Amino acid sequence: MLRFFGIVLLAVSALSNSTPQPASELKKEIDQKVVEGELEQSIAAIEKLRLADPQLFVSSEYDYLLARLHEKGGNLAAAVVNYEAVASRDSPLRPYSLKRLSQISRSTGNLMLERLYLGRLRIRDSKNPIAKAAWVRLAVLNYEQANYGETLGLLTMDSVYATDPGAKPSSMIARELRALIGEAHLHAGDVEKARAIFVELIDSIPNASQPDDIAVTSAKHLDVLDGGQSGKKVPTIDPADHSKRASIFQFNREFIDAKLHYEAIIANDPSGALSPESAFQIGRGLAQQANYLDALKWFERVLEQYPQSSFAKEALLQAASAYGRVGRPKEATTRYQLFIDRYPTDEKLDRAYLNIVDIMRDQGEDTDALRACEKVREIFKGKLPEAIAAFTEARIYFAREDWGNALERLERMASFSELGGTAVPGGTSRAETSFLKAFALQKLKRFPQAAEAYISVADGRAEYYGSRATEKLREMGRAEESRSFIDQLIGQNSAALSSGDLETRSHAAKVILRLSDNKDLRDRAISVLHANTHHTQPGSYKAVPSVAGVREMKIPPASEKLTSLSLFDEAAIEIEFAYPDLSKAGSEKEILDIYKKGDRADLLIAFSEPGLRQIPADKPIESMSRDELEMLYPAPFASDLLNAVKGRDVDPRLILAIMRQESRFQPNAKSNAAARGLMQFISTTSNKVASDLDRQGFRQDDLYEPPTAILFGAEYLSTLFKAFPNQPEAVVASYNGGDDNMKRWLNRSRSNDPDRYVTEIVYAQSKDYVQKVMSAYRVYKYLYDEQLRASLP
Repeated sequence: MLRFFGIVLLAVSALSNSTPQPASELKKEIDQKVVEGELEQSIAAIEKLRLADPQLFVSSEYDYLLARLHEKGGNLAAAVVNYEAVASRDSPLRPYSLKRLSQISRSTGNLMLERLYLGRLRIRDSKNPIAKAAWVRLAVLNYEQANYGETLGLLTMDSVYATDPGAKPSSMIARELRALIGEAHLHAGDVEKARAIFVELIDSIPNASQPDDIAVTSAKHLDVLDGGQSGKKVPTIDPADHSKRASIFQFNREFIDAKLHYEAIIANDPSGALSPESAFQIGRGLAQQANYLDALKWFERVLEQYPQSSFAKEALLQAASAYGRVGRPKEATTRYQLFIDRYPTDEKLDRAYLNIVDIMRDQGEDTDALRACEKVREIFKGKLPEAIAAFTEARIYFAREDWGNALERLERMASFSELGGTAVPGGTSRAETSFLKAFALQKLKRFPQAAEAYISVADGRAEYYGSRATEKLREMGRAEESRSFIDQLIGQNSAALSSGDLETRSHAAKVILRLSDNKDLRDRAISVLHANTHHTQPGSYKAVPSVAGVREMKIPPASEKLTSLSLFDEAAIEIEFAYPDLSKAGSEKEILDIYKKGDRADLLIAFSEPGLRQIPADKPIESMSRDELEMLYPAPFASDLLNAVKGRDVDPRLILAIMRQESRFQPNAKSNAAARGLMQFISTTSNKVASDLDRQGFRQDDLYEPPTAILFGAEYLSTLFKAFPNQPEAVVASYNGGDDNMKRWLNRSRSNDPDRYVTEIVYAQSKDYVQKVMSAYRVYKYLYDEQLRASLP
């Protein structure tokens, strides 16, 4: 420490002998260097300002900025000195200084000092939201140090946070604190109070169909209290309690504990009301772990022992699927046919027929598959399955490169009123069938018709097949055999830019942007689209909603200070405290800017997207402003992303696109499939990635930390790219639907061309996912280079 102060005194002495700069110039220099990320130069400029104008230095809170910079650079001693200076005066940044001092103490293992700083924060700034968080941390700290009495004393001292599910900061925090109270009682020896709290937490799950982590923790504690041992021994309890705890474990992919409870139900009463579901759920859990052979035994057991139960029907479908997975197509087909015979009016009847078609296709039996499709069309004539069967026929012809028959099937589909979209397995959309029709026409060398068909597929920021159609048009413009037709279209639409009709001008401008690389012509087209946004005639663009505030929002004082210091991450926290309900706030440009610069992409999107949704989906991205696009497609966590992709050959922009779709950039997101964090990993996948990374002591909750989630995402995507080299669409589909499924879809297409294999993705959710992620990836590539630097002015 003495050595550090000696260095500081020498620096001060050197600075005192130099010609001082005016404070105003120093402030500009500081702002510039901080924004540029020049750490050492920023620190040197701030030290100059301290000497030049001590009063301005303190009033502008530059000692807090200096502390942040020193902390970032690893000079914790210097950071502590400056944080202490801020914490010792009546500053709006005092709570932040005390918070950071407590965090530094914890990181260096000085828990006693951490306790002192947390205590100062609670006493001096008790009404500040940061103090509430300090109170929670203090309670956790006492618990970690086995001070259970103090833990309970702190938690009951502010009982509103511990007992009221509606209390801020959130009901999840309230549940976590109730769980901590339960655990403190448990360790303090008050078993009955602990049990009552754990039962209460299980009975009060916010969403009963999606048990949270707190419910899992509570169920595990109750198992132990009832004489069980996690993963090894199930307690002796009522069947209803077994079922309740089993469902909590099953949802959260704690399959071993779930299986123990389900097995106990069956063992205690094989013919009881809960046994059929228990047997089925054991099979379902094994199937979710890709253990299809063992899953089959349980599905067959349901069919044999509980044929009259409501679960027998679903077990029959699951058994058929599992037989297909283990390479037994005859047994799979037999089970699907048995389902058809037993349940001729069931709502899933069409899937049984269509799944038989898929099995035939997997075996390379195209002729039989086409006959089966024809049968489906006859049975379900005039209904949605007829359209899906026709679409399957088109895909079979695509795989066989029989473009004439493929085109005939696609043209026939124009008469269907419903195509299923992304809501039905195997469904399609007008955009997809129109694109495939154009693709077949191009293969048949009917270029004028192909070009018109591609143009008919609207393009825009969220239009996957529109973007693919644009790529195909560019491809036709480069090919010698089709270039003349594209040049002719460019000429026609270039002339139409001067039309007196608004719709004609707009259409021509969009076509030009899809066909031409000529900068002057593209600029002219963009000008037309910009001009047309001011018109309000039916069918034309409305003016893009301004990002000016719907109502005035007062920036909190601490946020103003933090913003002036370019500390946008903490400024965003202060605004989040002030405006917890974003739906009641206006789209204030200043706040949006803080969210953007503060890496709070989750708040940025939530705050701006409702207004920006009014922008037409087919508006060309070239005609949108960078501000608009960056609000919809932010790029947070840049340093974490760039570090994670080193040596992994994964584009960070693809990770951003996946992150945007998976979690909307919410680090604490958890899905209805128990997927966690920014990249939404389920436990089976994250455990495998942790093993690959040799990540010792990995816990599932680590996925809520952005650096961990991003690293795991980059590692997993790197593995998928090894399985599907240079095929981002296949990688994205695998990320959502599993690589084993993607291999089946790829094999059915008999092609590595995404324009042929994406259409084979049967899972509706996975197909929709691929289209959304790839559309976002396109925009991210438009906005940023691979180092996440802006590639547009």
